[in-house]
Parts: sequence; C-alpha cells; structure tokens
Amino acid sequence: MLTKQAPACRGSLNWLAALTFASLASISPGETALAAPETLSAEPTSPLPYGQPAPPLARPSLDHGPIDRAALHNRTVIVHFFATWCEPCREEMAALTRFVERHRDQPVTVLAVDVGEVEVRVRRFFESQPVPFAILLDEDRSATKRWGIEFLPTSYVVDPAGNLGLFVAGPVDWDDPATDSIIQSLTTPATSPAQGELPPSQPMIGSKP
Repeated sequence: MLTKQAPACRGSLNWLAALTFASLASISPGETALAAPETLSAEPTSPLPYGQPAPPLARPSLDHGPIDRAALHNRTVIVHFFATWCEPCREEMAALTRFVERHRDQPVTVLAVDVGEVEVRVRRFFESQPVPFAILLDEDRSATKRWGIEFLPTSYVVDPAGNLGLFVAGPVDWDDPATDSIIQSLTTPATSPAQGELPPSQPMIGSKP
C-alpha cells in the first residue's frame, strides 16, 4: 500500500472533526459490489449497526434547499460520501447519475455528501458536470463523523423505514444489474438482499485518512 500526504488545498482548512483526510491510500483498482451485511466479511465492516435508524443528515445542500427527512419516508435512500479531489469519487458520479436516471420512476433517492470542502469549490466542480441528485455540504465534517466514515467513497443504503440496510467502503458498480436487484430488494419489503446472490466483490480503490 502506497500512502502519500494529500495537498494542503484538499478540504477545509479547519479540521473540526476527528476523521480528517490528511493522507491518500491507493489500493488495487476495481469496484466493490454492493453487499448485504452477511457478505461483507472480506470488506470493511459497517461502523454503524445494521437495522438501526440512520443518523441525522441535517446538512445544507448545494441547490436543492433543506432536505426534509419526512419527504424521504417510504423511500430507499442512498447516502454517498465523497470529495471532489478523490479520483474514484469523480468516476463514480457518472455511474450514480445513470443509476438515478434508470430509477427515476421508483421510490429511490440519492443524497451525495461532500466531505470537508468549501461550497465554492464544490459548486465549481458540479457546474462542469451537473448531477440529477442533491449534493449536501459537510464542510465541518460533523455528518462524516456521525456516520463513521473512514474511507472515500463510502455508501450507505437506508431502507424505506429509515433503517441502515447496506454499507460499502469503496466504489460501487452502479451499472451492474445485480446492484439494481439489491436496491429493489430493499425497496420491496417482501424480499431481503441477503436472500439473493450478490455480485462478487472486487479490490477497493479510494481515499483513506
């Protein structure tokens, strides 16, 4: 594993949370398959307990106004933590956009949380590549700490009841039909993601404190 110091311009100048991204770890290329708790033994385990209510996510958004938690009731919510300086995060944005477009008529919402960057920098990034989902700003890293994020990108999937269902640290293959099936299994209460076969996990790439 090769670790190098991140440039000082990355993120906010005020490191207010315990989880700061002061270094960059490069791991073998690949994408991580979205997985249920029972299948994650080879990957980092969720820092938050499965089946418990998701932590609050009261963060300002870039252009969508306040995010009303009540409006997310009965919807499957993908909470995706990223940073604009994180190369795998940038690549994953395009796949997330395609995922949202495929699920436009379904009760699925994506909330992308930028970690530790000032608004002007985030806005400049998305002016060049707009996305069809809300971008939340966690400049002081309070949400990052509350959700136990230790790696970028990281994604949680919150079920329609508001409970934590799935977790993965590293890029997810949002174009994989199996990922669609897993999300659908959370959206449809009659099934469980643990009951189906999941895409095989691949080595992670991303950024780590």
